[in-house]
Amino acid sequence: GKAVPQLIVMTDGHVPVKDQEGEDAQARRARASSAYERDLLDRVIPLVEGEYRVKTDRESRAIVGLSMGGGQSLGAGLRNIDRFAWVGGFSSSTRGWEKGVPGLKADAAALNASLRLLWIQIGKEDFLLEQNRSFVAWLKEAGIKHHYLETEGAHSWSVWRRYLPEFLPLLFR
Repeated sequence: GKAVPQLIVMTDGHVPVKDQEGEDAQARRARASSAYERDLLDRVIPLVEGEYRVKTDRESRAIVGLSMGGGQSLGAGLRNIDRFAWVGGFSSSTRGWEKGVPGLKADAAALNASLRLLWIQIGKEDFLLEQNRSFVAWLKEAGIKHHYLETEGAHSWSVWRRYLPEFLPLLFR
């Protein structure tokens, strides 16, 4: 009874992309992340909406992920605020995020008005901690409202299992 009833869809963020000659690892990751986002928006969401009786408005849709999926969720959610009102990331890989979400800083007021929740949590011993701190500093500088919390723990399932029951009850209220 703590969370609003909801349908949870878990995807595999490893969308296969072919190597391109001369491409560095960062460019390949960006291309793979873009392929994941297209797959999510163009195939996964329509599939879910076609198979299940779900609300289809942005106020009834959230996106959250962990590690690489956290970075993908933050990027896809913030690039598509017309589709997601609730965005979260647990121990997120945020390398290169500033290139992946252009214009966010320029219209922080509009983002704050439409985004119901931007939730970021990470363990104090996580190897992605400094990336997350940089991301949060950028959000603060931009004036983007968010919830950020550093907890005990590293980059592990035991940490993420604690985050999910904290995050889910905040959705769709």
